Amino acid sequence: MLDDAERATLLALARESVQAGLQCGAVGTFPLRDYAPNLKSWRSSFVTLSRGGRLRGCCGRLEADRTLVEDVWENAFASGFRDPRFEPLLAHELADLHIEISVLTPLEKLDVHSTRDLLATLVPQRDGLLLAHAGERVTFIPHVWESVPDPASFVRQLREKAGWPADGWESDLEAWRFQAESF
Repeated sequence: MLDDAERATLLALARESVQAGLQCGAVGTFPLRDYAPNLKSWRSSFVTLSRGGRLRGCCGRLEADRTLVEDVWENAFASGFRDPRFEPLLAHELADLHIEISVLTPLEKLDVHSTRDLLATLVPQRDGLLLAHAGERVTFIPHVWESVPDPASFVRQLREKAGWPADGWESDLEAWRFQAESF
């Protein structure tokens, strides 16, 4: 768990990354500072941008391969300028841009062999889910539960996001769950 000061540092860093992207048109140089030890640990994150309650960009990583502060810096830029669902942010959007950060736990491989098994292991409002099939991966972070009524819908919508049939179970399907601390 992160304390209030660590959360504030990450939120300020994400906003600074977006501002740097607006100024130079590319990811800015990561600011080397004396970050709290918890923020220098290797963790993965997602950064979600919204305006007026509507999604404006969301990018992240499921597996940690850099420090949390570096991950937030890179993901904030990617959310604002590389999310293929949206045009890059414009300067006038910064004033009312809402930033949410989700810091993830490590992935937990699930020993499931059917949709029924998967649904029995998911904890609504807590678990994020990663599915892999035929070399493709798709994920929902736990935040998605806010707009999904139940585990069956959560799994169906995630499969649809991947372009797979909403129902069914492929013999090579693999699943992982994770949790997130969002602020």
